[in-house]
Amino acid sequence: MKKLFLTAALATLAAPAFAEPSCNPGTDLKPVWESMKTFEEEGGKVLAFKINSGGCYEIYGSQNDTKMEVFFDPNTGAEIERINA
Repeated sequence: MKKLFLTAALATLAAPAFAEPSCNPGTDLKPVWESMKTFEEEGGKVLAFKINSGGCYEIYGSQNDTKMEVFFDPNTGAEIERINA
């Protein structure tokens, strides 16, 4: 019983570490290609793209042999977060 409780508690504490950013897409969104272009101009290579459950643009890519996820605000095109994979 103690092991179950401890496992549940640790899983709950770890969950926010894996949370993706959330955006509030408006009516005047930046084109997706602009975010991809920004990432490529920094030397990145786009492998895949999606709009995450929070409404942010999410690029799966690599840069300097490091795989990463990069999140962009669809309203401004600004990078929000970068997570090395």
